Amino acid sequence: MSKGGLCCKRCDAVNYVKSGLVRGHQRYCCRDCGYHFTDTPLRGKPPGMKALAVLLYGMGNMSFRMIGRLLGISDVAVLKWIRAEASALPEPAVPAEVVTVEVDEMWHFLKKVCQAVDLACL
Repeated sequence: MSKGGLCCKRCDAVNYVKSGLVRGHQRYCCRDCGYHFTDTPLRGKPPGMKALAVLLYGMGNMSFRMIGRLLGISDVAVLKWIRAEASALPEPAVPAEVVTVEVDEMWHFLKKVCQAVDLACL
């Protein structure tokens, strides 16, 4: 019973029947999954925009607010998208043979000062 490209918003099936009116819109019931839906556009932003926001944050070093201004959305929405993507990532696997080395910048500074003053302090 497909009428003009309309499909179920949950399972993308085209097997549906009319099921009354809701807020002035025709309501349909999917025969495959039983989901009730209307012929209105989907809510939210497209997945491409979300991917672009995550890419700009990760690779472009842009702030949430700057990405929000660029895309015309709120900075809180950008924050939520990036948190959702981060929670979907697997835990990083760090090999056991990695050794942490700390380089002291003060040592380099003092060595330069001693060379400039021509002292044998180090």
